[in-house]
Amino acid sequence: MAVQQRPTWLNQLPSHSIFELDEQEYLEWSRINSRDNTKSSTPSASSLSAPRLGVGQRASFGLEDLQEEYQRANQGLSCMTVHRQDMYVAVGRQIRYTNLSDLKSNVENNGRAAAAEYIEGKQHKILKIENIDFDIRRLITNQDGKLLAVVGDEKVVVVVLPKAIRQDAKAVQCRSFVVGEFYHINKGPSKIVKVLWHPLSRGYTHLLVMTHDSTLRMYDVGEDFDEPEQVLSFAGKWQKSSTYGLDVDHAASFCFGSKYSPWGQLAIYCLTQNGDVYMMCPIMPQNCVLKIEDLETIRELVEGKMRQSRTRSKLEDLEQKWLEDLLQSMESHPFSDEVVIIRNPDLRNAKVARQGPFLYQPAPIEPDDDDNRAYDILALETEAVGVLALAYSCGKVDICLTVDPPSSRWALLSTTTRKSGTYTLDDDDNDGDDDGQSEDEDHLPTLSVYETVDLGILKIFGTTSSSRTGGYSLVESRMSIPNHPVLVADSMYNDIFYVYHDTGAHYVLIKPWLDELTGIYEAASQGVSGLDSRIAKFYNSKVKSTVGCIVTTRPTKTSPPAPIVGFSVVTDAYLEYSLVLLTASLQVIGQELMTRPKATDAATQSRPAQPSLAGSKDKDKEFYHCALSLPAFGSQDGLVALSGLPLQPKVVLPPGVGSAKIVVTEESLQFLNKVARGVRESLRDVYTSCDVAQQRLVAQEEEYKRQQKEVDKANERIKTTIQKKIQAQVTRQEHQAELHKKLMTRVDELLRKLTEARGPELSSAEKAWALEVVKSERVVRTFDERRHKVQTQYEILKRRMLEMQSSLNGNGNEVSGVVIKKQPVAGAGERSTSRSGHQPVVYERQPVRRYGTSQLQTVESALSVEAQLLDTTMKMVSNVTSRLEVVDISKD
Repeated sequence: MAVQQRPTWLNQLPSHSIFELDEQEYLEWSRINSRDNTKSSTPSASSLSAPRLGVGQRASFGLEDLQEEYQRANQGLSCMTVHRQDMYVAVGRQIRYTNLSDLKSNVENNGRAAAAEYIEGKQHKILKIENIDFDIRRLITNQDGKLLAVVGDEKVVVVVLPKAIRQDAKAVQCRSFVVGEFYHINKGPSKIVKVLWHPLSRGYTHLLVMTHDSTLRMYDVGEDFDEPEQVLSFAGKWQKSSTYGLDVDHAASFCFGSKYSPWGQLAIYCLTQNGDVYMMCPIMPQNCVLKIEDLETIRELVEGKMRQSRTRSKLEDLEQKWLEDLLQSMESHPFSDEVVIIRNPDLRNAKVARQGPFLYQPAPIEPDDDDNRAYDILALETEAVGVLALAYSCGKVDICLTVDPPSSRWALLSTTTRKSGTYTLDDDDNDGDDDGQSEDEDHLPTLSVYETVDLGILKIFGTTSSSRTGGYSLVESRMSIPNHPVLVADSMYNDIFYVYHDTGAHYVLIKPWLDELTGIYEAASQGVSGLDSRIAKFYNSKVKSTVGCIVTTRPTKTSPPAPIVGFSVVTDAYLEYSLVLLTASLQVIGQELMTRPKATDAATQSRPAQPSLAGSKDKDKEFYHCALSLPAFGSQDGLVALSGLPLQPKVVLPPGVGSAKIVVTEESLQFLNKVARGVRESLRDVYTSCDVAQQRLVAQEEEYKRQQKEVDKANERIKTTIQKKIQAQVTRQEHQAELHKKLMTRVDELLRKLTEARGPELSSAEKAWALEVVKSERVVRTFDERRHKVQTQYEILKRRMLEMQSSLNGNGNEVSGVVIKKQPVAGAGERSTSRSGHQPVVYERQPVRRYGTSQLQTVESALSVEAQLLDTTMKMVSNVTSRLEVVDISKD
């Protein structure tokens, strides 16, 4: 019974609705395509019912026609891009979106039934963009994922991605605008070859567009999307002339330099179709973000160059002015202390000069292809040495080392041509002797071709044709199929890159020889001597890169074409490290990769120094030595699959080909033989690795037994010899504790005697004086009690005296009672008369005198005497209290 594979987001991604083309969508695409080609094409029944590979229950429409459309492209295709967890796919003129984290959470966390139900639904969204009226060739997101560049053959549209794209409906309306419409649309020599976002842009809004005429335009889409901010030309003067009969070398691609070099991240490399490499430095946006340490390094390089020059030329003065203007424009970044914001200085009398073409030393190996063309260039982010990879249509990849590191170079504007309104470059410091020579002709930089990698495409699809003209026979060798290779860097590791093309995808691992160069670089930075011999040994060893095929879509010459049109490296923490590939027939290949273990310290990889005693071999034998070899046993070089990369490529054929009748031909038998031979080699590598692992296991078992014996010996030694010593030490410690206890007792006794000798008993006189003090204390207490009583009486008397004084002051006499006296009332007879005829009588109070003046004087004199007596008593009490404070009565 076959075991069902556990559903993961990678193996369920091919069944996602984003890669489906239903009947209505195909009819719409076919209508637009037929209208643009000015011809009517009705979809056939076979195309409408073409099944999709791996999905038998649902139909996919128009894949053959869509595949033919992709083959008409004149540039490398990149119709799928993944930014973090967001995936964008271009199908014809339609852009689709989905979130991969939702796919993983619904497929892997809810069981098989829920995963199947989720996959059956339509989970993608369509971006509604007005300006997309062309066939999409590339999709490129900027660094923060807010802008999406949609590239065609003659048109570039920047789409503003909404923030709530995940919460929107199935159709998401997006704002868009056309970039440089005047310079690219309907311009014959201005067909677009490559578009990139500048990594040093302040708001990630600077877009660089390279066209066939070797012109590079930089647009700040946040400010002006019609006019370029800078225009750079990598073309020579002879290319701009109208001379006929010359084979003009068009631009093929461009790339940025390495961020590990201060000037490298400001450099741009341009590759022509003939394989020439040019460079311009420094190229930077108007508003640029740069690390402080890189800016400081650039300042030191320029100032060092100025100090070494005896005579200052105009170019050196311009470079010094450029640096001063650059430093004056420096501003602090609002969100980081490690970077600063700078502005690109404007030099009116000079422009950045073109450097090159680079000299190849030694010359690269030329294939047997008369129509071989270069298509892409890639600068790897390596710290030890600059590495450039060049891809060609015949399947050749040149790996070059930058012998001359990137440096700045300017050229003066000609004074003679400036008056006429045109500008040319003049690198000669003599204004009167302007011969139009450029500085790059005086000194050409060098590229060291370390290795030429053959992907094996020419062996399968190469053809030879002979013709006879004028008695001479001419034999031509060329590729029988169009091939547009594209280089992709790995965003997690800088020692591996990928190249995908019309017949599949390959990986190139430069780790075998880059590690040695990194070791030499670190030794040179530490000042280690004798590096010349090490470098010579490195070049003589000729260590090759590891090359392998990830997937092949056209294994034989007669196989139907299915070019790779999308390649993305996923490094999101939730989605894990993986590869996603897309073919022209909307087939998806997912490859899960494994992250490498962290490199251990070099000190742990080498054998640690064993302690030994000089001049004593017997004592040195006492230390244990491990019998296992170093460095530690890990993943073997032969098993590349341990890092997730396959030993044998996956064969992916267009829909319907696998179910067709197999026709045995010589070519198919050769392919099967090649596959069988590869499987045997892989099995041989696996068997060899198993043998090595088995030998290592046996060695580890023997080492484990040795260690067990040593541990048993140590345990026996502990029980026999060391245990007795430990017991003796315990007994000795107990004896020492008893001695310590006795010593403490003696110390306490001596301390008591010393205390008695320093402080003896009181004498009889001192004891009598102490008794007197106690008596005095009692007397003081008695006086104190009396003082309180007298003070209370004094307060009472004083209060009475105050009452009496207040009474005397109120009426002049002391009143303590009243006498009632009868008095007639005036006017009473007029109002009323009593029956007896007498007038009414009124009784009023009269004051009665109790104390006289002499009596009050007697009372006051008595009170004054008592107050004096009270004051005398209080003074005596305070005197005794002060004396008691001086006397110490604590001792009996």
